[in-house]
Amino acid sequence: MPAISLIIPLYNAEKYLRPCLDSVKNQTFEDMEVICVNDGSTDMTSDIVNEYVAEDSRFRLIEQENAGCSMARNHGLKSALSPYVALLDQDDVLHPQAMEVLYHLITKYGADVAEFTNQTVADEFELKNPPHYDVEKIPAEYSKDAFHYWFKNPKGGSVLVWNRLYKKDAIAGIEFPKDIQPAEDTIFTLKVMYQVLSIVHTDTKLLYYRDSSTSVMNQGKTDKYVRVHAAAGQVLYDYFLKSSRVQNKQDYKLLEKYITRFIFKSVISQPLRRMKDKETRLQSLEKARELALPLYEEGALKPQLLGWRKARACKLFFNGHYALARMFV
Repeated sequence: MPAISLIIPLYNAEKYLRPCLDSVKNQTFEDMEVICVNDGSTDMTSDIVNEYVAEDSRFRLIEQENAGCSMARNHGLKSALSPYVALLDQDDVLHPQAMEVLYHLITKYGADVAEFTNQTVADEFELKNPPHYDVEKIPAEYSKDAFHYWFKNPKGGSVLVWNRLYKKDAIAGIEFPKDIQPAEDTIFTLKVMYQVLSIVHTDTKLLYYRDSSTSVMNQGKTDKYVRVHAAAGQVLYDYFLKSSRVQNKQDYKLLEKYITRFIFKSVISQPLRRMKDKETRLQSLEKARELALPLYEEGALKPQLLGWRKARACKLFFNGHYALARMFV
């Protein structure tokens, strides 16, 4: 049984796939399986992966009909054989020691989650002469309380899922939500941090995040972005607050404010900031209000938790005074 299962969801990935897979193949930590889940690609993705499968027994390819990144990740998680699992996106590149460092930290501290940081790089990035680290001297911070460690900043920590190694048993039962992208990482991360016990963190940059013009996050705050985040806000509210899952009052307040901020920023503030597009402005804002209003009426969005300026923005927004509301976001 390999120690780590590394899961890579793929969709029309041929442009950046070889650098990604090369960075995996060249890891100093070799005791792992690499699960590539092809989500119904129509390009050469499968052919490229099969080259690696033929050359390296650690690689395997899973084919599925197009169902989205979340379903591909879930497929990989269910197929993983190892006690530890990690995720990687198709256009990113790992430092050669990424898995070595994560495995060292998670086993040294007996943690449920180990995490590092990443470096944003240009679209045309090529990995050359990466620094070498003495794993025994990697600076790290350990906490027996992952949830409150993540919330040491009241606004919450990183929601990235591909800069972590997870103990598989510790995240049992947690899946990525269907049909929510982007924002699926926020839901998954918040559930993980609430469920697991311990975490170890290093500020060492061990992943190169390609700032690709084709990435989901660089396609702008579209109407789809607003709709998906409204749905994500509902999922978070139902899971943590409406369900009575969270009994501790302090934890409830942290999550209550986090979810309110999340909804306000993505469903109200972002549409208001896009008001310069005169042709679609009113239609987009009306749709955003239609999505936000049920969240407000149900209690998922509580403007009073945001301070007077943003609470004022909410009131104006819900009354259709968009230009005035924009002055307060």
